Amino acid sequence: MPKVNFAFANAKVGSAYLSRVDATSHYGEAVTIQEIKFSHDIGIGFNPETQELYGTPTLDGDYQLFIKWTTDGKSSHFSEALMIVNPDPRSLWKIIEPPADDKYFKPNTDNQMINQSGVNIAAASRRGRSHEHIGSFRDDDFFISHDSETGWSIMIVADGAGSAQNSRRGSELASETAGSYLSKQMQGESGQKLKSLIQDWQPESQKQIGPLFSELYKNAAKLAVNAIESEAIDMAQTTKSYSTTLLATVSIRINDELFAAAFWMGDGAIAAYGPVGKVRLLGMPDSGEYAGQTRFLDNDAINDSSFNNRIMIGKWTEITHLILMTDGVSDPYFETDNGLTSSDKWDLLVNEILPCLQSDETAEKLTEWLNFFSPGNHDDRTIAISW
Repeated sequence: MPKVNFAFANAKVGSAYLSRVDATSHYGEAVTIQEIKFSHDIGIGFNPETQELYGTPTLDGDYQLFIKWTTDGKSSHFSEALMIVNPDPRSLWKIIEPPADDKYFKPNTDNQMINQSGVNIAAASRRGRSHEHIGSFRDDDFFISHDSETGWSIMIVADGAGSAQNSRRGSELASETAGSYLSKQMQGESGQKLKSLIQDWQPESQKQIGPLFSELYKNAAKLAVNAIESEAIDMAQTTKSYSTTLLATVSIRINDELFAAAFWMGDGAIAAYGPVGKVRLLGMPDSGEYAGQTRFLDNDAINDSSFNNRIMIGKWTEITHLILMTDGVSDPYFETDNGLTSSDKWDLLVNEILPCLQSDETAEKLTEWLNFFSPGNHDDRTIAISW
């Protein structure tokens, strides 16, 4: 019997498979495969006309193929070959619940929806697969609010440091403290004064807006740090064990224009998007020397002379979405700091979340969407959107 080698691609569970079977005779004869049988029913078949294996594998493992072939169309021969079906990477991830009696228990998911006076705001947060796999908590958090009387909206996302034991509480404290302070200020004289200046938007008015938001954000950051430091003292923990990022926007829509003041401490992303093909990045992420390294909210950052560089203000027409996200979302979609400036990548992101925003259950749909699979990107994910 002539010696023949058979070659075909490995398969993966759950992924459509199509591979030609290349048969090579040691004597150079043309080989025609007449039939292939499988040791197990794994969802794969053979098409003798195209000489291709096809289907969607349902089981992973190594499986024996029994191949009937010929070189002259008269006599048939039989050989065996091994087919490797790799598992779906998603199936390898465990889902372990964190301890329900933990002092800083946090649900695996959270979401909120605001629909007032034509303003829509949604936020969703989800525990990452890397946390699910080891039974640890979601470290991300968020805060959203809208005042229908004044028109001011607040959005905040925070990412607790994965290496910090109590960061899930740190992100919660920072979000709630800063969010509550900013909401209260925008309901009072500060909000009224800023609204008047924004409506006027003359050069002299614009000069006053920056310093006012600098003071607001510095106070919000100080209060957040104070809340974390107080908690650390009460719980006999180190302040660093509560480390968190903090990204925030204070915004208002006046007629067909959107004004936003953004504060960016850490990684993640903030952007004013719209129309299609146009994006305005409201700051830049803090990136370190290695993956996952970033800047966290603390007194050193607040007292740094470059603090005001973390604040960006603007007023634009045709903005359809104001978006904040932690790096669990920005990393898989934009990959690099340069990627954040790509309008094509933002178009892709917005197109993927639009069905969620058009749903009657926007917040819940966003939470489901955050469960998308991206190889190598398994961190907590949080997003807040105003439209």
